[in-house]
Amino acid sequence: MRPIPVEELKAGMKIAKTIYNNSGQILLGAGMALKDSYIEKLNNLNIPEIYIVDEELPEVKVPEPISDKTRLEAIKVVKDTMQDIESQSQINFDKINDVIDSILDEILLQNHVVIHLNDIRAYDSYTFQHSVGVTILSILMSLNFSYTKEEIKKIAIGAFLHDIGKIKVDKDIIMKPGKLTDEEYEEVKKHSLYGYNIIKDVHGISILSAHIAYQHHEYIDGTGYPRGLKGDEISEWAQIVTVADIYDALTSDRVYKRKLMPHEALKIVEELKGTKLSPKCVDALSKHVAVYPVGTMVQLSDDQLGIVIDVNKEDLSSPIVRIVEDKEGNKITEIKEVDLIHNDNLKINRVIYN
Repeated sequence: MRPIPVEELKAGMKIAKTIYNNSGQILLGAGMALKDSYIEKLNNLNIPEIYIVDEELPEVKVPEPISDKTRLEAIKVVKDTMQDIESQSQINFDKINDVIDSILDEILLQNHVVIHLNDIRAYDSYTFQHSVGVTILSILMSLNFSYTKEEIKKIAIGAFLHDIGKIKVDKDIIMKPGKLTDEEYEEVKKHSLYGYNIIKDVHGISILSAHIAYQHHEYIDGTGYPRGLKGDEISEWAQIVTVADIYDALTSDRVYKRKLMPHEALKIVEELKGTKLSPKCVDALSKHVAVYPVGTMVQLSDDQLGIVIDVNKEDLSSPIVRIVEDKEGNKITEIKEVDLIHNDNLKINRVIYN
């Protein structure tokens, strides 16, 4: 399985990961062979890439932090909540509460969850899926702090609703493919306060969860917005969600930029550690994100090519790699696996994108 941009798809390629539409219905199922009409439909839906089966590579199963059913229900709840706000209806807290319970319970049932790949996201559904991605990351990061389950749930609710204020911002600005003008950027920045004002009076939601929406663009050096808070003036819960928000955004396709691979995004987050981002929160993220996710094609320092088939949870930058091509470029037919955590003289030189 490997990701491929929609513009590079060809009829006959086989889908490796089921594709859903914005309503959670199956658009194209795993195992289906692509037709020209399907490719055209993917283009029309603004889906930037999908996962295909590569017959020349070993088949690998990419672990998921939550089930498709729960993820799709969560996306629907975010979408419904935004529609409720738009129509000036009352926010359905029970639905939010139930879906957060489902996400939290599924994660807690597993042992040391590691995030590998982002879900497939259409440009126009980015905010819904981003909200769910940030929630999952925030829960995982929170497990590294001495929080109770109830506290983690409040963090998760704040993460789930952190971008809810964007419903009050002009959609043309949110979806603009080019650089924002100063005036447009000032308008986008208002979403933090909009979100806080929407959430703070909802019965059942803690004011501390509302402050996550208010503070998730504040940086510890005081250069964030809307209030330019510094260090401990920013809620630790909000600092967790800030890191999750940045990482998920960097690893997502947007109308104005292509996504980064996890190792590239983690490098950027590390560079912000201690200046804009809490070192404690960045370290917590690093414990739950695979630097080289399962299914990633890599070139090793001895010029062999391989595919990541598993990760070492003790060191997420040193995965287990199955060799598919030797240093001379010959295909390897027998199974040959290298565990980089036990091979000090071997490292990953680069990621192979195509």
